[in-house]
Amino acid sequence: MRKFAARSLITLAAITTTMLAVATAVRSQTNQGTSIEISRPIVQPEKPEISSSKKASFVKMFEDIAIAPNFSPKTIELRGISGGGVETQKTSKRKTTETGECIGFIDSTPDHKITLTKAFRYLKLQVKSSGDTIMLVRGPGGIWCSDDASDRNPEISGDWLEGTYEVWIGSYEENTSFPYLLQLTEQP
Repeated sequence: MRKFAARSLITLAAITTTMLAVATAVRSQTNQGTSIEISRPIVQPEKPEISSSKKASFVKMFEDIAIAPNFSPKTIELRGISGGGVETQKTSKRKTTETGECIGFIDSTPDHKITLTKAFRYLKLQVKSSGDTIMLVRGPGGIWCSDDASDRNPEISGDWLEGTYEVWIGSYEENTSFPYLLQLTEQP
């Protein structure tokens, strides 16, 4: 059992390292009118001693989605890598919003685009990460920033208008990156 656990930890470390390397490579490319979509499989870990009855799993990152009220599953998780070299205030054009300070560093382009096909009476966006992350959301009705709402992770919740929202997940420190989960839920 310990041998399997050690292999699992090594595989997890390899996946995380690969995710960071891919994100760094993507972030370092200049945008010259072309878009890079990383919503297809990124990593397929080696499985030397696993039976053939198990299926390969894929990690989707930087996904764009469209949702409506009463979506299923009850919690949607989007993945990515935080950070960037652009000050959040340059994109938000303000120091603070009603949901928090616009601090930290983000990419020049949004990490996710979330389209709400109908208005939500309540929706919560919450980041889960091992690092100190920030969030910037720009969409119908305004711009919102968040930092340290839940430990060192941001969260924005409330009423949301119908439309498309651009979401950036950044890091408190410049050019520092952390894998994250962006959770969307209608549960308070």
